[in-house]
Amino acid sequence: MKNSQKFVQKCTALILLLIITSCVEDKNTPCPDCPCEPVLNETYDNGIILPEKAHKLYANYENRRVDLIQKYEDAIDEREKDPKQQNQQKIQNSEKENNSEAGTERFKVARYVSYNYKDLKEYLAYIENEAKLSGEELTTMRFYFANYANEKKYKNGKPVQHPRQNTIMMSPTVNKDGTDHIFYTDDAEDGKRRIVLLDDNFNPRKGEKVNQMDSNTKNEASFLPGFFSSSNAPFFAARSTTKNEGSSHP
Repeated sequence: MKNSQKFVQKCTALILLLIITSCVEDKNTPCPDCPCEPVLNETYDNGIILPEKAHKLYANYENRRVDLIQKYEDAIDEREKDPKQQNQQKIQNSEKENNSEAGTERFKVARYVSYNYKDLKEYLAYIENEAKLSGEELTTMRFYFANYANEKKYKNGKPVQHPRQNTIMMSPTVNKDGTDHIFYTDDAEDGKRRIVLLDDNFNPRKGEKVNQMDSNTKNEASFLPGFFSSSNAPFFAARSTTKNEGSSHP
């Protein structure tokens, strides 16, 4: 009886050992369908520049671009004023020439754009998932130079945070026929996600099949990521992959 109990105990211990070993092996086995974390490369230096070079590039922009932009925007402000306002402005500037608060209304040239780091990671995860759902793989990330309109509000009533200032737009690409293209995604007729290729003006390329959406859903909001949940998403709901709305700074 004792021998049989010892045998059962040994068998139980062996089974537990096999289970534990199997679990450890499963954790170490890569999953082809699971999102992979980037492998840390402590010696990564692709495109990395020293602060000295960064300072030179930053100074180049200041010397070659900032003054030109400032003069251009100041000229626009002057043209928009009537003669009485111009004369009044000259008097005010003369009175405040030694006042640090003088010229606070003057246009400020943007020098950089910042994004919340956590939000940026969420954006990268979002565009990677949109590409994966469409059976595509992202190839590059484009940064487009852009400029905010000289308006206080957008058509949807949202305030323009940085009128007339320069900004950037981020847009990922996929490779088709040996060329990288920006894109958005929507629902194909079979219910799966698909990509719609865009040209450099952010218009659908010639020959692209563009789904006709209802006029009530064809607006900027309908393109916002996550605007529609899976339960109430309309058929052919489009999702943009281009990001803006960073914070511009003088």
